[in-house]
Amino acid sequence: MFKFGIEWKDEPDVEMTGLKSKFQREGAAGAFTDVASVAKIAPPQPSRDTTDVEDLDPPDQVKRKLPGLIDAGEVGLTLNFDPADAGHAALEADFYAGTVKQYRILLPNNYAWTCTGFVSGWAPSELDAGSVLQAEVKITVTAKPTFGLVGGA
Repeated sequence: MFKFGIEWKDEPDVEMTGLKSKFQREGAAGAFTDVASVAKIAPPQPSRDTTDVEDLDPPDQVKRKLPGLIDAGEVGLTLNFDPADAGHAALEADFYAGTVKQYRILLPNNYAWTCTGFVSGWAPSELDAGSVLQAEVKITVTAKPTFGLVGGA
């Protein structure tokens, strides 16, 4: 496929900025809808616990460790908060209801992280005369996130 004389491929770019990335929330019938006025998105950062193995005579005096459970991480959002925006209101409602939903971070090349989780943090910013009113949103991921090409996005 050619756009503006450049060949575009159906694979992720080696380098890209976050410009035109979108945060989406699962809505009616499982369809994703964009959340407006997103200033920053932090994708999930999974980590794995480790378990120390007690041994009084380990080989080479090296402590043994075993892999433990995976914590799927959190998604962080900074919104340019608009209380009249339906997406912002829906995230706040998800927080107070403890609703588990699908959320998606869609990159400009149609690759996306999709994860299941619940809004575990909702924090409007401090108010002052020289700053945009924002809200920090934290989504706790409850299952393994997926990353891949999204069709029809």
